Amino acid sequence: MSPQKTILRTLSDRQDGEGPGKLVRPSSIPGFQRAPEKYQRVINTLLKDRLIEGIKDPEGHMAISLNVHRTREIKRILRPFWAHPAILALMALFAAVAGVSFLA
Repeated sequence: MSPQKTILRTLSDRQDGEGPGKLVRPSSIPGFQRAPEKYQRVINTLLKDRLIEGIKDPEGHMAISLNVHRTREIKRILRPFWAHPAILALMALFAAVAGVSFLA
């Protein structure tokens, strides 16, 4: 999974379990310890795109959370590849062709 999806999935899972606005330290995201530069670059991009929000936690460390106003875009990014409308239409077309050829 890409760092962007890993970050967004982790934040989304925390939000679903603990409620909106739940703060997460970037260092607690899976994969951050192995490639902190790459993950920090992606976090900066997500902050710039306003998909996530960054603030200081009570201890003074950076913490991030999902931007609840951009939930729709975040869900679109996190959807599986087969749930893309074009892929679903293609699967329906194949099913229709298979059904017609089976009946003929």
